[in-house]
Amino acid sequence: MRQIKRQGRLPAQKRTILGAILFIPSIILFSFVLKQIIDWRTDIEIQRERAELNTFVRSVYKPLLQSQNAILAEERRMGKLLQKVNHLSQEHPNHAQLINQIIQKWLLGLKEYHLSYKKTDKEIRRAWISYNTLDQKDVLKKFEKQAVRSDLENKKAEKKYRRTIYNIQDELIKSLDTARKLLDANRRPPRSKKQKALVLAIRQSIIPFNDRLMIKLIDFLGEKIDPRLKKEVEKLRSLIKKASQQTILVRNHLQNNPDLEIPLTKTINSWIILENKSREKLTEILYVIEAEYIARSLDLSPRDPAIKSMHKSLNKGIPFIVGNAEKQKRIIDQSYNIGSRYRNGK
Repeated sequence: MRQIKRQGRLPAQKRTILGAILFIPSIILFSFVLKQIIDWRTDIEIQRERAELNTFVRSVYKPLLQSQNAILAEERRMGKLLQKVNHLSQEHPNHAQLINQIIQKWLLGLKEYHLSYKKTDKEIRRAWISYNTLDQKDVLKKFEKQAVRSDLENKKAEKKYRRTIYNIQDELIKSLDTARKLLDANRRPPRSKKQKALVLAIRQSIIPFNDRLMIKLIDFLGEKIDPRLKKEVEKLRSLIKKASQQTILVRNHLQNNPDLEIPLTKTINSWIILENKSREKLTEILYVIEAEYIARSLDLSPRDPAIKSMHKSLNKGIPFIVGNAEKQKRIIDQSYNIGSRYRNGK
């Protein structure tokens, strides 16, 4: 600005405006830096005070500090998990209702769990301030009893929270069992009307999987369950593609050979049936894989018996479905028959 003034290239009024324009960013930058310094100093002060509080509680009744820290640790763990599954219901519409219900239960359970921490933390801060401003022996004598009661309240809150977690796990296990019944129905068709209706209802309610989600679930199958099963599913996808290509190819031949309409139309229909049936079964397989993907994403242990049962069904069900599809393809490939006139030697 001094150099511009010396050069005299700008009128005084414009120099004033330019100076104001240049000054505003400086104020903003200064304010930002100042805020960062204040926040940093505040964080240090909060951490120092929290360390003193923890030392105070540890000296009075260590289990209380442990139960308070347990609540904070669970909140951090669940916070990270909930961030990861934030968009899960949008990405997996077939299980969106289950996902949303579980997330709501989690949030409610965590909220109630945190209330115990909040109440106890308030009591701790009050006792700590009193210890530093009143008769220390009297405060310690009274707070020792309060600390034991507060720890018991925390443990009660933890038990209640654990019941929420067990309830969530039960919901996930039910989802796995339902999906497993759908897969098992291919090998062992249900006999009771109730089970038949259940399987039919699931099949009719499945929303088709887009290519991106399909690849994601098939990769999950190979990485987290069994790479051999991934190869089986890829066989089924290849067969679907082959059936579609063959349908187009035979239709083209039919256009040039209308006199062969009857046998070629039969072949076309066979390929269409194989393609549609295989797509339907691939969708069922993906639905089942997705059920496990959702369950594990929502914190169900891979060692849970329901997961192990699912793997048994997948190991039997997927090869069975693919084997049937390949068998049907062989039947179509070998469906050519010599006409009666040639069999009779004419």
